[in-house]
Amino acid sequence: MKVDKLWGGRFEELPPKEIVDFLSGRDARGTSPADERLIPYDLWGNRAHLLMLIRQGILSKQDGKKILKGLRELELLCRKGKFRLDPAKEDVHSNIESFLIDRVGIEAGGKIHTGRSRNDQVALDMRLYLRDQVLEYVEGLTALIELLLRQAQAHRSTVMPGYTHHQYAIPTTFGHLLLSFAEAFDRDIRRFVHWFDLFNENPLGAAAGYGTSFPLDRELTSKLLAFDGPTENVTDPITQRWEPEAELAHAVTVMMNHLSTMAQNLILLSTPEFNMVRLHDRHCSGSSIMPQKRNPCSLEVIKAKASFAHGILLSLISVGKALFMGYNRDTQWTKYWIMDLVEETRPAVSVMAEVIRLLEVNRTQMAERTGKGFLGATSLMEWMAVVGRLPLRKAKMAVEKAVKYSEKEGAEEVTYTSLKKAIKDMGIRLPLKEKEVKEIQRPDRILSRNILIGGPSGKGVRENLFSLRERTRGSRKWLTLERREIEKAKERIVRMEQKLAM
Repeated sequence: MKVDKLWGGRFEELPPKEIVDFLSGRDARGTSPADERLIPYDLWGNRAHLLMLIRQGILSKQDGKKILKGLRELELLCRKGKFRLDPAKEDVHSNIESFLIDRVGIEAGGKIHTGRSRNDQVALDMRLYLRDQVLEYVEGLTALIELLLRQAQAHRSTVMPGYTHHQYAIPTTFGHLLLSFAEAFDRDIRRFVHWFDLFNENPLGAAAGYGTSFPLDRELTSKLLAFDGPTENVTDPITQRWEPEAELAHAVTVMMNHLSTMAQNLILLSTPEFNMVRLHDRHCSGSSIMPQKRNPCSLEVIKAKASFAHGILLSLISVGKALFMGYNRDTQWTKYWIMDLVEETRPAVSVMAEVIRLLEVNRTQMAERTGKGFLGATSLMEWMAVVGRLPLRKAKMAVEKAVKYSEKEGAEEVTYTSLKKAIKDMGIRLPLKEKEVKEIQRPDRILSRNILIGGPSGKGVRENLFSLRERTRGSRKWLTLERREIEKAKERIVRMEQKLAM
């Protein structure tokens, strides 16, 4: 008998490969060199720089054609997986330049580095790489919010207990809980969009950090690389090379905190003690020794990755202190940290989306739990303050006594007799009816009277759903426009290359 896994016999469906990879991390697989991820961005930057040099008359068309031919050959090899970086050549920039010199000779290939330094090259490559990651995060979060909105709509009236300090608090709905997370993820999207406002600028032309005597057209390369424009100061993007990475890491870390908090909520709600939701088999795993186990591993891994993000953010923030003007080798390590962070966290968004899509909700158990733990006590206190025109503090003290007396009766809501005794103890005159005391504590009544903007009532949930749908449509539109700008920039390069080839 062949055994591939040490668990799984009790499951209807086992996790797919992408979930297994997410859960196993680097236990049985490695990660590729950092600069392998930068090859397509370095090629794009080379093409834009080359076309600009020709347009400016810095490079002849004849030499430009030779270099372009070499770049196309290299691009084809990359697509076929036949180009590997040589560690002896240090980095992606030197590997590509070396390839071009080998293919077309130093007389032509040796001119590609004109007006550039590896300092502005890597700053460029990283901004292009980071920009793509930002778009991926926004797309993933938008899809997650859309799923949350669908589930929130379906459970807008699914009553459940609200908690504070892990203890019963006030009734809410499962739909309202989901919307609270959707709000948080919407802010995450806005943080990622803000990254564009800060860093979608072209560092190419900075050279070693102080510009160059060659008459470079930084506006042209900005258009060919889909930047909003060139950086206004050439020293800034070289000295502060860590900052785009740190800003992205901050947005990712806050997002991971939101995902981790949501994961912890779902883990607790899925335990036998709560039994309010059930995770799909795809997001659970078993034990190598205990046959009954059904562990919420996808959610636990999300929590671990949130902790990982905290460490990376601290490293990126720390490396940015006390740098001298121009390039400092310290900042080279920001590349590794941010790439590790992206690799570890980006799948977490789609994993959580799948968790939400396949989640089973136990409406009966949620409703049953709202009848426990004195969830109506706050509503009763507020009613007493209004009807009896009592100071809120006095009404609270009375209900506290009533809760104590009710507990001694073995009840889980304030009883008529306990409240009557409490107000008598405190000398409060308030007409009470047994039916009214019970009615005031009913979860559906409590929710119907919570008419605040953003509250868990039907009206509050509807308004929240509407505004989130509108903002999510805006996020989709922004994403489409930014990707369209990138495609337009690449099309400009192709058109210029075609003219060059004529």
